[in-house]
Amino acid sequence: MKNEPLVAAPMAGITNRSFRKILRKFTNGLIYTEMVSVEGLKRQIDKTVDYIRLTPEDNPIIVQLFGFNENSFHDAVKITEEISSPYGFDINMGCPVKKVLKTGGGSNLLKNIKQAERIIKNARKATEKKLTVKIRLGWDREDLVFRELIKMAENEGVDAVCIHARTKSELFTGEVDYGALETAAELAKIPVIGNGNVCDPSGYKRMLNTGVSGVMIGRAIMKTPWIFQALRENKHPENFLSKQELYNLLMELKDFEYEEKGAHYINLLKKYAVFFSKSSPGASNFRNRLYSTNNEKESLKIIENFFNSNT
Repeated sequence: MKNEPLVAAPMAGITNRSFRKILRKFTNGLIYTEMVSVEGLKRQIDKTVDYIRLTPEDNPIIVQLFGFNENSFHDAVKITEEISSPYGFDINMGCPVKKVLKTGGGSNLLKNIKQAERIIKNARKATEKKLTVKIRLGWDREDLVFRELIKMAENEGVDAVCIHARTKSELFTGEVDYGALETAAELAKIPVIGNGNVCDPSGYKRMLNTGVSGVMIGRAIMKTPWIFQALRENKHPENFLSKQELYNLLMELKDFEYEEKGAHYINLLKKYAVFFSKSSPGASNFRNRLYSTNNEKESLKIIENFFNSNT
């Protein structure tokens, strides 16, 4: 992170192999994979194992794991290293979505620090590679546990802590707690990576000013994967690329997704075409026209006409 403080967050359904190739055009920093179930890896479920099939362009990449059983984390790390060669691993201790909470993992571990400690111990024993944990400040404002988690992570040999500066109860709404990030950065003896609401140069600078070592970009990468380059140049990502450049990017993503999913690529391409159109005149009408057809050729023509127009 000394050379590149910007980090791409783990995003379910987003930071897959295809989209990571797009991200690599704009950053040489750390990219986190989608969340990967330790139980799915342990049971060798094909779909889960596919998440950890990495490409040479991926590195430096962190494989993010979620679950509850400490032995499964150990096994999942070992299995991943047999199949791929990531830069490191991350333990998800902050995700608030029901699918993850049902496993006992994610934000539930904010309420079970002893289990979190057991998980970290077992993951650390399984690998000599970099190990990070991604947490939130606590379950709610009455139970802020980030200080305790940082100290525990340090004691167990974790290399960095990523902090989404909200509580589980706050989900993705409201202001992030910059004061808590300042406290964490001052307290920690290992790097702290701040996360939450960074989508433009002012937000980036504000988070860096807390003293964190790195800044993780989450939801903004869905709509502006070029945000890394824009922030390095101190520019707002909106209108950073021309419509022709956006079209070229979409066509690259189309090829990547077709290679991965075959004919099923079109729905994902339409989603990103809508994302990329947001700051352009006529975006609403474009979205309506694009989603009114299920025909692949017609969809591609609508995308081509919109992004190659002068308006």
